[in-house]
Amino acid sequence: MLIRNALNILVLLLIVSCTTETTDTMEDAFSVATEIGLRNVNSLEPGLILGGQPTVEQLEALEDAGVHSFISLRPEAEDGAGWEESYTEGTGTAFSRLPISGAGSLTKENVETFARLLNERNDETTVLYCASGNRVGAMLALKSFWVDGIDAETSFNLGVKSGMTSLTAAVGEMLGIAP
Repeated sequence: MLIRNALNILVLLLIVSCTTETTDTMEDAFSVATEIGLRNVNSLEPGLILGGQPTVEQLEALEDAGVHSFISLRPEAEDGAGWEESYTEGTGTAFSRLPISGAGSLTKENVETFARLLNERNDETTVLYCASGNRVGAMLALKSFWVDGIDAETSFNLGVKSGMTSLTAAVGEMLGIAP
């Protein structure tokens, strides 16, 4: 009985220390993202930092702060994008790109792929970005509605809080609400 209690306490301590480490990494990374001027930086969910395109220097600073997972919603050919794959190759940093070029790319198939990418991050602190945060917000709103089954108004408001701006009319139409 004593050994079982000791093992239970040990397991609880390990769980708490892992949770604290993840929380600390997220808080440190968010502070760094703010300090380095990551465009439109925001976070509405633990472990997920939202914003605009990081520079090489900003990406390095975020890696130093413990971020080893990045998801870009920018097509490679878009000005200022496309360097991340070669930069992160062989570094242990996970990098994914889902090219969303505008309202025409806001499809159920892309949203399902987006949901899979978010699920695959395994509690890693992740930076999710596009050029400004607009596409990030749009994709989070559509994921909330189409994948998570959240009502249209709540999903739309999540998108706005997450950075959606010029895509509000298109997303509002897809959700069946007037923005």
